[in-house]
Amino acid sequence: MEETYHKPFEKIKKVEDTYQLNTYNKLPFSIEKGEGVYVYDSNGKKYLDLYGGHAVALTGHCHPAVVKAVKEQVDKLLFYSNVVYSSVRADASEALINAAPSGMGKVFFCNSGSEANETAMKIGRRYTGRKKIIAMKNGFHGRTIGSLSATGLGSYRKQFSPVIEDFVFVEFGNIGEFERSLTEDTGTVILEPVQSMAGVEIAGDPYYLKLREIC
Repeated sequence: MEETYHKPFEKIKKVEDTYQLNTYNKLPFSIEKGEGVYVYDSNGKKYLDLYGGHAVALTGHCHPAVVKAVKEQVDKLLFYSNVVYSSVRADASEALINAAPSGMGKVFFCNSGSEANETAMKIGRRYTGRKKIIAMKNGFHGRTIGSLSATGLGSYRKQFSPVIEDFVFVEFGNIGEFERSLTEDTGTVILEPVQSMAGVEIAGDPYYLKLREIC
């Protein structure tokens, strides 16, 4: 049975357009519920979701185990900073390291992909003492000024020029061009294994393995 919601779509659209900064040209419907691989609009219409909300819903929408874990934690504690220890944070850190490839030894929790990329680039600069960063043409890394500077889409970068200039952009999947771009001042390499904004582009296993070997 289709479920409808108390606010009609036109009302939802008017309020959101009035009060939210418009960063996308939105599709003309409102998603109000999710279950597994399906989402439902304000009229109760069911859609197969191949998007996953920027791929955030990796376990599907409202997976029972995720819902249960979130509810249990909210009942106990919403947040406390890492100036103290936390059993939940300790368990999550251990689980992430156990699931990660070998060589990963520490976890840094943050709020977004942009923040994660900013932190990775800061760590690269601090650890190596080198300022140059190699990034990929057509790659997307976020909306902050640092992550935007790493984004290899000129149409995004030029709107906020001048951006940080310590980036060298090479063709995604071209290991020869990557090797030729390496200098004594190269400290960090940043890329998406699957380029999203470029149209879901994949370079292939040999490229990733060679890149990892060089780095």
